[in-house]
Amino acid sequence: MNDVLYINGRFSTTDERVIGVEDRGFQFGDAVYEVFKFVGKRPVFLSDHYRRMERGLREIEIHSPWGEAAFAAIMGELIARTAFDVGIVYIQVSRGEAERAHFYRDDLQPTVVAYSRAVTFPDAAKKERGIRLVTTADLRWKHCDVKSVNLLANVLAKKKARRAGAEEVLLVDGGIVREGASASFFGVRGGVAITHPLDEHILPGVVRDRVLQLAGAAGIPVEERPLHESELFDVDEAFITSTSMGVMPVSAIDERTMRRGPLTPLLQRLLDEEEARDVSS
Repeated sequence: MNDVLYINGRFSTTDERVIGVEDRGFQFGDAVYEVFKFVGKRPVFLSDHYRRMERGLREIEIHSPWGEAAFAAIMGELIARTAFDVGIVYIQVSRGEAERAHFYRDDLQPTVVAYSRAVTFPDAAKKERGIRLVTTADLRWKHCDVKSVNLLANVLAKKKARRAGAEEVLLVDGGIVREGASASFFGVRGGVAITHPLDEHILPGVVRDRVLQLAGAAGIPVEERPLHESELFDVDEAFITSTSMGVMPVSAIDERTMRRGPLTPLLQRLLDEEEARDVSS
């Protein structure tokens, strides 16, 4: 089954090789990306993902290839052409193609790629069981609030986790817990959810932001503040959030087993309900 591919205004499949060798996304990592999920051929939180992508493009001065309405229409057509009902869409916008040089012209035409991919999202058993994290030093660049394709440090950290029998890492910088390599992190202590504040050190996660809104509406106290690594030994429960994982409990951090408290399953349920409302709207 071929995945549906959108490339610079036309549809194809991922069997076609489409990127030029001097595309700046390929040679310099000069690009941003976005990933959203779809269920029943309906996108989830599409506007949130569009706004995050637009912000990233502005931050690194890449011309946006579309407005929100055009983006929604193209993504809708891509999903409609897709043979499966549940999956993700990956989108990448690079500065474009030009003779290789660090300096770039201001008139480059962005390269736009998007494709669908079938994904199996966590089932009830995994959402109950949770995943293990391992801590590692945060060696990423200093503009982590941009969803850049510069993911080498993340890739190496994920490999470290896999070798240790874990599914995700917890990135620590100067004793401060930042986030996962591909997820936001929450610790819970005394009924208060604690997560790193939005700044250049973390990505503004779409699901993270929804969870914060849901927590506020449910009367769950939240602290957006730096969490010290030493505090990991005092949290009552912990969970990560991402597009692919939703709200996922953390069963262990390094060699320490984490308790499963009441807040994580509550937020899992609230997010599931929020996604269902968004898909049906």
